[in-house]
Amino acid sequence: MDIKLTKEEHKLMIHYKNEKFYSINQLLSNDIEKENPAEYTKENVQENLELIQKIYEIMVRIFYHEPELEKKSFYKATSMAEIDKLKNISEVNLFFMAKLECSKAEEDLVTILNRPALLQIELADDIPTILIEEDGTVLISPFTKIDLIEELEDGNEDRKNYKIVLSKQQSMDLKEPNKTELLESILKNTNSVFEKIKACLEIDEENSVNYENIRKLEQLLAKHNFAMEQENYEADTTEEERQSDLDNIARINSELTSLKDIVAKSFNDKLQNMQFITEWKNDVGIYLKNEFAQMIAKYDGTILVEKNVEEKEEKTYQPTGNEKIDEVKADCLENVAVVNTLLKNIKELISKQQNHARIAEALDSNYKALNNAFEMKNYAEELDSLVRAISDKVDHITDEKAEELEKISKVNLQVSILLNYLNNAKSAVSKKINRFDEMNIIEENELKKEIAETIKNIRCEAELKKLNDDVDIIEDKSNIKKFFGKFTGRDKLDKTMLDQIKVRQTAIRKNFRNKMPLAYNYSIHELIAEIEMFIKENKDDELVLEDVSLLRKIKDTLKKNFVILDSKVISIMDQKTGKNLPVASKKVSKKELIEIDTYRFLNRYGYDKSYDKKEPDYPDTMASEIKRIIDYIKSSDVL
Repeated sequence: MDIKLTKEEHKLMIHYKNEKFYSINQLLSNDIEKENPAEYTKENVQENLELIQKIYEIMVRIFYHEPELEKKSFYKATSMAEIDKLKNISEVNLFFMAKLECSKAEEDLVTILNRPALLQIELADDIPTILIEEDGTVLISPFTKIDLIEELEDGNEDRKNYKIVLSKQQSMDLKEPNKTELLESILKNTNSVFEKIKACLEIDEENSVNYENIRKLEQLLAKHNFAMEQENYEADTTEEERQSDLDNIARINSELTSLKDIVAKSFNDKLQNMQFITEWKNDVGIYLKNEFAQMIAKYDGTILVEKNVEEKEEKTYQPTGNEKIDEVKADCLENVAVVNTLLKNIKELISKQQNHARIAEALDSNYKALNNAFEMKNYAEELDSLVRAISDKVDHITDEKAEELEKISKVNLQVSILLNYLNNAKSAVSKKINRFDEMNIIEENELKKEIAETIKNIRCEAELKKLNDDVDIIEDKSNIKKFFGKFTGRDKLDKTMLDQIKVRQTAIRKNFRNKMPLAYNYSIHELIAEIEMFIKENKDDELVLEDVSLLRKIKDTLKKNFVILDSKVISIMDQKTGKNLPVASKKVSKKELIEIDTYRFLNRYGYDKSYDKKEPDYPDTMASEIKRIIDYIKSSDVL
């Protein structure tokens, strides 16, 4: 198959593939954890923006005038980490590099060392692609929407196979002054982005040391407290030693408080930096989408509808002296302001969803946004253009057009009613919160639920391994020990132990199978308490060392992304380990002790917990409700 590129174009594509692919995708990505700050000099950003546009124009020119790829199904060697990341987003802003043939992609799988996966990419007809090498390497254009991602049944033990279906994101057309201002703003802020990415990476590096020091101090504090809680402590120590222990505890607590204050402040600093970086990258996306739309218009002959960006300055309205016109104009401006607030709320929701996805990826959890905020944003932008157009139309209404003015007035009133309805909370979680507060609450709970599910699965698998091992130990006793057990009563205790192991196994398997519900108030402090208890109980058990290591990593990541009070974690652990339970007054038999231990074990990790099966009605229907307003305006014939 001939590659329909000039020599210079082909040279440019190879340069991009071999040297610029990752740095350009970094510019388009919001994955700050993998950033290289050196790419964010003004010169590098300008060069990469120009290269992206050159690449895309070549793609569009061939796609529309010299089509070479009729097929719309391609294959990419990837990893499960990348698949999980795709599950947690609704849009892809990156270039994809894939293969024409499945067999070629399978050859690339040997380069994926960690959990390889094969991705089949299905494209909508209007997404530009280009063949850049004779080996069947294909470049797929950025700014696509994920319509579907699912696992295929034809995987094997070595890898999993997935299919992703992509369509095109909505394009944007900016007026020339706005486009120039946007580019100037992007280039002007590159140094700030450079500094903020660098600061984020430094914060992560510093906090990794801080978290390790906090862990050591907490262990030291627990050691002191444990020693002081012993029965013979008072008798075995002098007053000076006891005072020294109290001084040490006070010093450790002071250092812990200081370190946690530092971590909390740096965490907030990082969040602010990340918000600035994300907004800057959104501007890069807006600018490039506009440039791409212009190129498509140039090569496929379409005429773009001019659209003002949200940030354009509002015109100051001058009263006309006609009370009715002024009243309708005021209603128009009010609707414009409400839609503007709607857009702002949607963008904040998107930002929070992206942050949730970042945390979930770090924890290898399967969070996926419940609400398609990008679809809401697309409809809200279209609604914004319509209410602004109605407002502009009123500016040209004269006194003689009373009938037309009345029609606009009625449409404004209906739009206002529909807009007000958008703000009402859907599930009435609380009378004091609005629709977006509710969505933010439910999105955060979805993240916490998936984190809890990840922790539960690791814990359940580890506990079942331990219980199976315990059964083997009991059942593999020699015949001599079994003989003596009949006289000592040990065989009866073993039978009781096997019965209780079965009780534990049944409860754990049931808990393992059941998916955790959204309608539950998940607590990060409780999750960390469960991890701490498990680590404390199993840190020396070689059978579950890998599970302990995984949970320790999850705990460290949670502490990086949530503000944790150790006093609260310790209080929860005390409650779950039964320190607050009354001591039985009567003598307890060994058999009863085994049964009590099972009860406490099941209660400690929530294996005896039952959830309310009633789930909230999500995802939210806001996108369709906004579209209903759009359809109403279009059908009203006021424009």
